[in-house]
Amino acid sequence: MTPRRGGRALAAALLAGATAALADPPHGTLPAAPWTRVDPIPLGGSGVNAPIRLPDGRLAIFTRAPSSLVLVDPETGATRSSPVEEPPSTEFAPRCDRSGRLVVLGAGRTLFRLGIDGRVRVAAHLPGALHGLVERPDGTEVAVVSDQHSLSFVTLRPDGGIASVRSIAADPRTAPATLADGHVAVGVPRGLAVFEPAGTIRLVPGVENPGHLITVRDATLAAAERAVFPLDADGVPQPPRPLPGAIREWSASRDGGAFAWTVGTPAALLRIDATGAFRRIDAPDFAVWAMVDDVGAMLLVSRDGRLVALEPDGSRRWVVDLQRGAQGQRGIVPQVTPGDRGDAWITTVDGELLHLWSPPTSSQEAPRANR
Repeated sequence: MTPRRGGRALAAALLAGATAALADPPHGTLPAAPWTRVDPIPLGGSGVNAPIRLPDGRLAIFTRAPSSLVLVDPETGATRSSPVEEPPSTEFAPRCDRSGRLVVLGAGRTLFRLGIDGRVRVAAHLPGALHGLVERPDGTEVAVVSDQHSLSFVTLRPDGGIASVRSIAADPRTAPATLADGHVAVGVPRGLAVFEPAGTIRLVPGVENPGHLITVRDATLAAAERAVFPLDADGVPQPPRPLPGAIREWSASRDGGAFAWTVGTPAALLRIDATGAFRRIDAPDFAVWAMVDDVGAMLLVSRDGRLVALEPDGSRRWVVDLQRGAQGQRGIVPQVTPGDRGDAWITTVDGELLHLWSPPTSSQEAPRANR
């Protein structure tokens, strides 16, 4: 990995004794030892989202104060900023859609599709607070929004404009999830509201006060207080699977699985499969986001910059704590964007993009110099 030029590089030992140079692991796997360097790249505003990998390889980060779209070249560290129409909301994680446009929710409840120049391509003003956005197999998207009186399913055309709005008198309790054949479900106080492609809304009982809809590969689970209910293609709950506690947060994993953190003493981190069966993982309870790499190793992340890598069997591989010495800890957007060479990218909430990596040995660097 080539160091940043122009004084950008900041060498830091992230863990005592972790100073040996590392070989580049295969793409998609966590390194065998913690990263030994961190390069901070100023963003010019407080960070809103984890870095988004664009089709051309660049990274996209939205900031506030000022409100900008920042594009970063991961090879050189060069940045380019463009102002955005509205301050981005922290209630929706920006994403890249299938057309390569960036999707961001403005503070005024408008869902913007931006080009990489930061200019608005499509703007859809939503009739309420956004609870989530899901994509159907036909390329349309459905946004679930609510106001004081109703829950609405807003169908968005493939270009991002609003095609239709269907509403019912209900209070959404979860983010939406897709079921089979383009059905979209959202939890309501006495069950699920299921929105069908034809535009009708069905109320499906059977799960009291669901707190989360968890997507595990091609299956969806409705999580109630101490159990999960597998859902069939129509959103009908199947017999419940008990849990050791109520789920407070959950995280999708890159391998298609899911993690869930439960409340209780002690708190637990569960690896949940599509049937609702779980495996308890011995892990610190500070983590709020997790991922699994291509060989089953796990990375857990906290909001204050602690990263813990676990082996596939759950044993601890290494720990990274992003400290600033006397200045205290970095608050981060709790998600890691893997790079292509065993490195990683993290956004800080106070306005830096952190590149975590380890220098290659001189023998590894020579072939790169001859390219």
